[in-house]
Amino acid sequence: MNIFYEYEGIFGKTETAHLDRALREFLELAAVIRRRLGKQGYLLDRYLSCILSAVNSVGIRDAADAGLDSASELRQLCGDVLDGKTDCREHPLYETVKTFIESHTVSFQEDESRLDYYCVCLIGEFTSYITGRFSLGKRNILSRTSDIVTIRDLYRKISAIIGGEEQLERLNLLIRQRFLIVTPMAAFLQGLTTDLLLNLTYRDPESDKQIFQLVPDDKNAEGAL
Repeated sequence: MNIFYEYEGIFGKTETAHLDRALREFLELAAVIRRRLGKQGYLLDRYLSCILSAVNSVGIRDAADAGLDSASELRQLCGDVLDGKTDCREHPLYETVKTFIESHTVSFQEDESRLDYYCVCLIGEFTSYITGRFSLGKRNILSRTSDIVTIRDLYRKISAIIGGEEQLERLNLLIRQRFLIVTPMAAFLQGLTTDLLLNLTYRDPESDKQIFQLVPDDKNAEGAL
């Protein structure tokens, strides 16, 4: 089946009924759990306040831009190595990039083609590195706005009072479905992928081919990717 048969296969389907259902079920289930907690219903209110505040503080709308901006770091590093600069030697990926470039010579005459080519080949290593840094940054932000130990403790107390985790697990899933439609990490990776797409679709003037055509064809770069 061709998943790109319609434009919706690229930008997404205009289906929102599941969001309405998730919100309605979330509110209804929260009311059920609160009633089961009786006088300790405040525990659920504290729990939900912590979770929803945390979700609202992770900067989802800025994550895609952060991913796209981060891609320039790989481009700069590859460019510096290609130019023989050494002021970037402190970068954690300097040796990885330098070794790869030295062991995978390419035949392109255009600087832009070489740069895009190496950015494509090294995107895997860079993604592993940069997502770790992004994750650490989000952890630091969340640690200032919400206490994960408190969240865990509230979850444990509520589960013990109502006799199991099943309803809270469902409540957590509904929170994810309705309020974290796109996680910050997914948005960040999509932003990073935007730059990858630009590199892959760059057309080399010499061969009149795009980079996604040249990467597997370049016999001088055996072992790339």
